[in-house]
Amino acid sequence: FGTFNAAGLGTVTYNDQGDLVDAAMGHLEKHIVHITLNGGIQVEVMRWSNHINLRITMSARPGQDGHCGNFNGNPGDDTQDAIRARIGLGVPQGE
Repeated sequence: FGTFNAAGLGTVTYNDQGDLVDAAMGHLEKHIVHITLNGGIQVEVMRWSNHINLRITMSARPGQDGHCGNFNGNPGDDTQDAIRARIGLGVPQGE
């Protein structure tokens, strides 16, 4: 466990602290990577033996859209079909 300062980008801390994305994993020992990036972006990666869980916390950005929706407060337009209609099926090569 420890903390690393990524000069100009933010900090990375690895510890056993934090709320889990999946409460069903609560009986296991926690291994959580906390990434704090400039601009108020928080990323938490919960590391398990066969998978990871991820939480991204941030404020809305102009034009933001993607897998989790578009931050307009309307969950009705965050369906898989609605997102695909807005942004397509994949990320262009090189992005």
